[in-house]
Amino acid sequence: MKLTIAIAALAGIATAANAGVTINEILGNGPGNDSEFIELYNTTGASVDLTGWSIELWESDIDNPDYGSADAGAPYALSGSIAAGGYYTIANAQAQAFMAFTANITLGNNSIENSSYTVILRDDLGNRIESLFMTDSMTDVANDAGAAIVADSTVGPDGTFLPAGAYRIGDGNAAWDILAFSQTPPNATPGSANIPAPGALALLGLGGLATARRRR
Repeated sequence: MKLTIAIAALAGIATAANAGVTINEILGNGPGNDSEFIELYNTTGASVDLTGWSIELWESDIDNPDYGSADAGAPYALSGSIAAGGYYTIANAQAQAFMAFTANITLGNNSIENSSYTVILRDDLGNRIESLFMTDSMTDVANDAGAAIVADSTVGPDGTFLPAGAYRIGDGNAAWDILAFSQTPPNATPGSANIPAPGALALLGLGGLATARRRR
């Protein structure tokens, strides 16, 4: 895989970084049968009860007639708690086997969209805690059930492709980088600490650069 520079625009990163429980890492697009997971991270010093919380995935390809519809299996109802400084993962069986971890919730295969999509973390009162927009097009639109939103973070496009996934450069930090399309060996770290990217740019303000464009 050849690495080149790609755009990763971010918006509202202060809100995202300050969220007590935050979307920390996601992988949804890879070769063959996808390994898929979403990781949450508790930035606080106390355990957080996730009972009644949910993760939503919304189709965000503006040219798709299904724009604004929920992706397969979503929303995902969360349960249990996330420890102080701890992780909570939802993942398909392939990801768990390949990366040797046990998810809190197991997804079906092909649950995460392979074109632009919006991830929303919602609490037990229905409040939108955080949103992440993964996109393969500058014209697609982040949304909440079809209502356009400005996502807390936007990652992509990776060249003209959807990023395979993304991770915060250091758990809970505002800056994001793009995960490799091929996870052989895996550079994703579900259920454990994200590795800061050496020499990574601090993506501050409303936009910045991130690395990793895949070549197929």
